[in-house]
Amino acid sequence: MHSKWQLWDYFASAPKDFLASYEGILALDTFGPTCLKLLKDHLMRGSGERIVHYKMGDEVTKSWLEEEFQTLSLFGNTESFFIHEAQDLSADLIDIILKLDLQGRFLILSFESETAGQKKLLKGQNVSSITIEEPKFRDFHKLLDFVCNYLRLPLSYESKAWLLESIENDLGTFYNSCCLIKLNHPENKEVTLSDVQKLLTVEKLDQFALASLFARRKRKQFYEKLCLLDVDFDRMRLFFSFLQGHIIKMMDPSYSTRRSYASYYDKEIQSASKLWNTPDLTVELERFNRWELMCKKKNFLLWHELREAELRQ
Repeated sequence: MHSKWQLWDYFASAPKDFLASYEGILALDTFGPTCLKLLKDHLMRGSGERIVHYKMGDEVTKSWLEEEFQTLSLFGNTESFFIHEAQDLSADLIDIILKLDLQGRFLILSFESETAGQKKLLKGQNVSSITIEEPKFRDFHKLLDFVCNYLRLPLSYESKAWLLESIENDLGTFYNSCCLIKLNHPENKEVTLSDVQKLLTVEKLDQFALASLFARRKRKQFYEKLCLLDVDFDRMRLFFSFLQGHIIKMMDPSYSTRRSYASYYDKEIQSASKLWNTPDLTVELERFNRWELMCKKKNFLLWHELREAELRQ
């Protein structure tokens, strides 16, 4: 049985005691360390009283497989195993694993990157797999809802909206942020926006949204959002570099006419370029280039210049 899931669907629909009676090989494919942790904890809670040991893929050898699975031990070979980073297993070891007698126990192989060995394993007999797919952009709110439900954290609607707008939209960030909120508000019937803002800062640097504000000459909103960010020099440097590329495209929006298909991004540049003249764009280009250099030098005067630019608006 091979199955693909979104994380919230798996926790809502998959059998919770799946491993209590499972025999054979189970391959896991997750989209990050936090996803793997949550899935592993969920599976282990449903394994009953079965004994499970953990190993890394680079620790697995031919002699270990033979000793553990092909030699009768005093304990009757009833113990099961969870192998992390199974992408490190060689093709020869995969061949041996596919021939193992796993009656009465299971062997879980967690792959953290795609390999030829994984594809070969999935074609074998007595092999099942669970794939947890990475959420699409449109489903980030479902991912946050899942984390809140998992941690039993009653965030208000306003709190969730602020988190989606203010922090990086990925499982690890959602999970760590919500754990911090839960730790500080373990008994709240509802955690308000004010509660959340006292614990977290704005960390999400949405370069396309910021570039759109700048291109539409909404300088006040642009600098307000930029000054609210709590990010490091490296992320700011990458943003200023991106913004310079954005300005160069605005100087010559005809580049998009040479493409067979104009994206929403291309159309926005074409539209916004009509609000600017070349001398003004040149001034802005030089400013962002200078700020990029300040980021490279880790010059803390950058933050003062950003606040000054905000006040001028």
